Amino acid sequence: MDRRAFNKLLGGLAAASAAPARLSAAPSRRIRRIATEEAFTIPGHVTAMRALAAGDSREPDLDFWRGLSGRNSFGEKLLPRLLDVEQIRLAEMDRNGIDMQLLSLTSPGVQMLAPSDAVAMATQANDVLRDIVSRHPTRFAGLATIAPQDVAASVKEMERARHSLGLSGFIINSHTNGEYLDDQKFWPLFEAAEALDGAIYLHPRAPSPAMAEPYRPHRLEAAIWGYQAETGLHALRMIMSGLFDRFPKLQIVLGHGGEGLPYWLTRIDRRHVARQAMVPTRLARLPSEYFKSNFTITTSGLFSPEVLKYCLTVLGPERVMFAIDYPYEEMDEAARFIEEMDIGEREQRLVLEENAMRLFHIAPA
Repeated sequence: MDRRAFNKLLGGLAAASAAPARLSAAPSRRIRRIATEEAFTIPGHVTAMRALAAGDSREPDLDFWRGLSGRNSFGEKLLPRLLDVEQIRLAEMDRNGIDMQLLSLTSPGVQMLAPSDAVAMATQANDVLRDIVSRHPTRFAGLATIAPQDVAASVKEMERARHSLGLSGFIINSHTNGEYLDDQKFWPLFEAAEALDGAIYLHPRAPSPAMAEPYRPHRLEAAIWGYQAETGLHALRMIMSGLFDRFPKLQIVLGHGGEGLPYWLTRIDRRHVARQAMVPTRLARLPSEYFKSNFTITTSGLFSPEVLKYCLTVLGPERVMFAIDYPYEEMDEAARFIEEMDIGEREQRLVLEENAMRLFHIAPA
């Protein structure tokens, strides 16, 4: 081989080694695309939320429902896609290469209803979800709705959801009547989740009225900022309460890139050490250690390859899952995001399918 040919060969090898491992490169086997934060609703839930929204409550979540159920472009686009799981949604999934969605009742679930109504609505929604999954077992899995307003009834529903309905885990939409899950009266829910090996998706809702006022002048109380601020606060309260020392196997899922917390872990650890003498609960580990062992985050509504790579670096690929946040986010944008992932095949498999399969007990294809 002459010098020119040898140098050309070396240049080709160097270029190949420098090329990014993108998802578009052919993997050793096809990677299933499982989306893990996908909303739906049922007619009874819409009726109940419309009844609440018809009043004069200042709850920010009801402002959302006034828009969703009104005669406007927002509601006319989204409500049909929340209600129609088996026609509109499946067709969109097929067009965009989404193999499976993990369904959950849209926020705020049943958590604004009176306790008895909430328990009944959760049971109804979970039965509907079981039927959808049974008709399309390779396309849908489901998270059970529970009503934290009635802890004892919720524990029973969690057991029914896992043992009788075959649902994959649970969803709680952050605070309930302004109360947070670090309050020990809610801890039987975590005891049940740990015993049932069922992860809890801590989904956002708007800040409670007491927290919401500074957000209102510029309508910042919803997904633009309020959701992540409120839910990130909730998750941090759970960590600081000692919850994960009591339930070390408990698994919590946070959407939207971890609701901001991965970017603050170093500062949270440093300030936690500095304030230990001033707080009532002593933790066995640093806050970031609980986050890295008891939390998994998703990409819902945060389709940024740069943010994905940051979270993979900070948390590891076993702690990040793909999600869309349909119908509030578009499937075609999520599909483009998948194609732009500049990560290796192992990370692709974990993020797109294997973490969801492990955490939510989803069977192989």
